[in-house]
Amino acid sequence: MKTKIANSVIIVTHDSLSPVKGGGALRTLAVIKELQNRHFKPIVIAPLDQKADNQNGVLYIPIPAPRKERSQVLSAIKFNLRLARRLVPVLSQADILFAHNTIACIGIPFLKIFFKRCRFILDITDIHAEYLPIGKRNIAEILITPFLIWYEYQIIKSADRVIVATEAMKQHLTEKVIRPDKIQVVYDSVDTENIPRGKETSAEMGIIHLGAIDRQHNVEILIEAIPRVIKTFPRARFLIVGGGREKENIQKLAQRLGVDRYCLFTGWLAHAEAREFLKKASIGVITRKDVLPNRIITTLKIFEYWASATAVIAPPVDGIKEIASAEENILWFCPQDAQDLAEKITLLLSDREYRQRLSSGGLMRAVAFNQDKSAAKIVDFGIAF
Repeated sequence: MKTKIANSVIIVTHDSLSPVKGGGALRTLAVIKELQNRHFKPIVIAPLDQKADNQNGVLYIPIPAPRKERSQVLSAIKFNLRLARRLVPVLSQADILFAHNTIACIGIPFLKIFFKRCRFILDITDIHAEYLPIGKRNIAEILITPFLIWYEYQIIKSADRVIVATEAMKQHLTEKVIRPDKIQVVYDSVDTENIPRGKETSAEMGIIHLGAIDRQHNVEILIEAIPRVIKTFPRARFLIVGGGREKENIQKLAQRLGVDRYCLFTGWLAHAEAREFLKKASIGVITRKDVLPNRIITTLKIFEYWASATAVIAPPVDGIKEIASAEENILWFCPQDAQDLAEKITLLLSDREYRQRLSSGGLMRAVAFNQDKSAAKIVDFGIAF
């Protein structure tokens, strides 16, 4: 079969590309770079802190990022209305529409009716509507959640090709709506050259949670573990690096437990600034609950912990189990069990040799998840078929 090669590719995402916020932004930027290397003509519509501009053959069209503070649903709808205003005028120019995650795709199934020649390639690292039952919702959101979950799967079904982040996600989608031959697994990845590996002296007692703080991230379990840890290690310091809808509640919990003086809460930071805090920690934690949307992902932070030679403690959810090996590069803890998490943190703080063995194993494991190679796999699967 003759392969068709596209010339123009529109890229859309809800993640901020400048400043970079989140793993989705890094993954999308790597895809844009790969498209440039192959002499495609990308048109990028995404949150950017700049005016519309053509840079090195890439046309950047900025839109405001979804804020999400009051309502995730209304924020997504507002974002997509703004996106549509910028997308429709250029959509006829493109052979391919590449989208990262479905939040930027609410109107795509309808637009496909009018723009039939444009192939829709969807890269998903999260199924966002599945998170809604976990978080706080108003009455309207509670009522509409079943429809939103159904519609997100319809968006995924409408794609010509789907790239997913884990085998667990592929299996879930094939059971739901998608033929297996339309799906390719490309794990999240890391640019090891831009991750700090050197540690500050104080990092010996540093424990970090890097990334967003929403209900699905379950950061409260780390706060609940702190009183048990500091009984043995009063010099321990907990770095909560990131922001989100639950940040204020997490800070209040730390105050109620009397452990706020052991914590640093940074709030939202540009990604490059946030990962500098990896120099200050020897242990990195992933605290996600054992629920469906968390089981089928990996999260970017595990790759950045590994690449920075930071020992990892995480729950044994399916997606992470695909890439990590107990006793080699990760230490499991029981989800929802603050005491067990505290015991695992205490174990690594007390056993430097064991901690360094895990961090060394993680550093070697990170090499397998090269960002440029992952972007090449995404482009190969999405562009040519």
